[in-house]
Amino acid sequence: MTTLPQVKSISMRESVGEAIRQALYGRRFEPGQSLSEAALASEMGISRGPVREALLLLVQEGLVSHSPNRGFSVVQITVADLQEIHDVRIPLETTALSMAKLHITETDIARLEELKNNMVDAYTDQNVLLCSQSDMAFHRLIWDRTGNARLAEVLRNLLAPFFAYGALFSSHRRPDLSAQLIAEEHDLMIQFLSGRIDCTAEDCVRFHLGL
Repeated sequence: MTTLPQVKSISMRESVGEAIRQALYGRRFEPGQSLSEAALASEMGISRGPVREALLLLVQEGLVSHSPNRGFSVVQITVADLQEIHDVRIPLETTALSMAKLHITETDIARLEELKNNMVDAYTDQNVLLCSQSDMAFHRLIWDRTGNARLAEVLRNLLAPFFAYGALFSSHRRPDLSAQLIAEEHDLMIQFLSGRIDCTAEDCVRFHLGL
């Protein structure tokens, strides 16, 4: 079981949030599972204050939910939720891909190639955490190159829970998923961004989503 690291400085909300975020991406907790502030604080050797601040930060990112009566819990995503995410993702990520093409550099293309290869290797090795992290990093690089901070933030908040928990539903949505298909989906985006193909941004996004 993944254990949370000891945090020395209780003033660093981001450090605590990153520790919990890594545990979420690593499938340490189940969807819908309650997150005890006291238990997390004890495990990391800090007070409850920075843990609560970090959990509120993760609520904003869509990874954790909060109820005044029930406290914090891991977001529980259904297959219907994933469909709603896809419906919104298509126009937003199509726009982002088109905008990023105007600003992308050769260094960015090389980094995207590296992240694609990391995804393929991680998927082959059944390393869910690394695969999810590499996938998120791949798309975040594209979003950041749009030059539109608001669009990038909307996409990060919308898709953070998908990248963290979406793999739990992959067998329902993508029974055909394979290392080769992951490579082809992401390579199409790279080719679009580098101007090597004539397909549209929406074609790339739809192919990536298996639509």
